[in-house]
This record gives sequence, C-alpha cells and structure tokens, in this order.
Amino acid sequence: MNVITMTEEQKAYKSSRLPVSLYPTKMREEEDGKVKYHARTMFRSKLNMEDIAKDLIATGVITDMTEEKIVSVWKKINAAVLDRILNGSVVDCGIGTMYATVHGSFDTKLSEFDPENNWIDVGFRSSKETKKYTESVTPVIGNGKEQIPELKSVFDVETAASDILTPGGQIVLRGKNLLVAGENEDIGLYFVNAETGEEATCVKSEKLAKNSSTELICTVPALAQGTYKLKVCTQKSKTKPTKETVAEVFTSVFSVN
Repeated sequence: MNVITMTEEQKAYKSSRLPVSLYPTKMREEEDGKVKYHARTMFRSKLNMEDIAKDLIATGVITDMTEEKIVSVWKKINAAVLDRILNGSVVDCGIGTMYATVHGSFDTKLSEFDPENNWIDVGFRSSKETKKYTESVTPVIGNGKEQIPELKSVFDVETAASDILTPGGQIVLRGKNLLVAGENEDIGLYFVNAETGEEATCVKSEKLAKNSSTELICTVPALAQGTYKLKVCTQKSKTKPTKETVAEVFTSVFSVN
C-alpha cells in the first residue's frame, strides 16, 4: 500500500487530532527570564493489531474479512517483512522504510559478533510522502496528566555555588514537580555522568532530607571527579500516580573537583 492510496483511504477516518503538551526545555538561565518550551505527544493509548483490525472493519475500509482473518494476514506479512529485513533488505512499507541495524563496538575488522557486547535492532525512517502528509496535521496543544519535573536552581551548601557538587555535602534543588514518589524500582534522584550518560548513583526518596514538589535536599554521594547532570525519576501526576516512571534529565552540568 503506498501513501497515495493511504491518503484516499484516510478519508474514511476522522480528521487527525494529534494531542501534545508543552514543557520547559531548560532551566531559566536566559537574561530576559524567558523559557523556551518543547512539545511532547500526549499518547492516548497503546494499540495492537486487533485494535487496528477493528478500525478497518468499523470504518468500512475492509468489508470482506473478519477481524481474525485480518490479524492472521497481518502476522504473516510481518513475518515475511522481518525475514527480508534480517537478511539484509530494506523494506518500504509505504509509511516508511525498515532495515536492520547492528549496535555495539568491535575490537578489529575481523572480530566476530558477540551477543554480550553487540545486538541487532530494526530501524525505521519515515518516507517523504509520509512527512508531506503530516504537514496537513495541526497538533492540538493541551495539558498532559504527567507533571514533568522542572529544575530552576541548584545550591551547593558547602561552596555556595550553583555549578559545583561537593561529595558528602548538601545540595538544594528548587523547581516545579520535583517530588520523588512512586513504587517503581527506578524512582529516585540520579547523578548522571555528563560524559558517558551512565547513572553514577541514585538517591532514593527515603534518603532525601526534604522531598517536595518545589524543593529537594540531599547529601551528595561519593562521586568521582568529573562532570554530572541531575535526573529525577518519579510517578507523580496531577491526579493519581502514573504507571510508567516520568524521567527528566536536566540540562545543567555540575563539576566534582
């Protein structure tokens, strides 16, 4: 199915209404006090092949197949496409192209594939036609249920600096939606290596001297010399805790000397 055909058949569906919410991009560092915002899609739900099959039948796009038959054919197509991809082909599915990618490093040009260090994934690149089609969609901007943590300032008690972390000393984080709460294992305040992106250590909520939406206070862990970013992982939301962890890595970089 090419995109031109899809465009004609798209008339059977409701007009596109992509829901998005705007969140602050960085700390308020600008001299004029203004903050830039970026958009995040407010995902309505996660659908499977059965759900799409129901859509095809409900809209009348397909009238001569049952839901079970549509799903059966779809699975066969997926298997055939995946077989081609994993044998080195690039498959154009209309919406975009899919292809195999290999990740991880190799020691030499003659190194063998090592499952412990290397892995295969499937990449996707949207087609020019799809990108052109999306130009006709105007997102609907609203407020999401997730409350994204926003960092406004950091104060290192030992040095009275805003860009230094002192291991063993205390830091004060001020902002919005900072409360570290939830039952997921990854909930906490993280110190992330700014060079490698690795999470050096995590301070759990019970170890925070103060834990509120506007302020966090904690003792800086025994970090090695280097540069770090702060990351908050929480399940806090406007109404009830989110199932998935809301994670935000702040852009500011801090030094440990």
